[in-house]
Amino acid sequence: MADSAQPEQVTFEQGYEQLKTIVSELDRPDISVHDMFEGFRRGKGLEKALRGYLEEREGELTEIADGKNVPEFEVVAPTESPASHEDGTVDRGIRAARGASGDDDIPF
Repeated sequence: MADSAQPEQVTFEQGYEQLKTIVSELDRPDISVHDMFEGFRRGKGLEKALRGYLEEREGELTEIADGKNVPEFEVVAPTESPASHEDGTVDRGIRAARGASGDDDIPF
């Protein structure tokens, strides 16, 4: 068993892959009782850590969605002059900024 004073470090992806492997091992009909207990112990530890990690990230996502802890931006006018058309109208790049469809909805 690992030393409880010093937690083993894994990335979320590594921990998730290990957990999937443990689950498949625990489903084997020929697994020994000892291996079953050790796999279950490790699996529960990984599950606890993975859930905690996701809960932390969920809190960060909520903050980001609320506009907290996000980078600041300043929108400025384009540096190039607007294109003039033969009929005297001026293209100020609004259609280009909206996209080819002309949809001016911000995607989020």
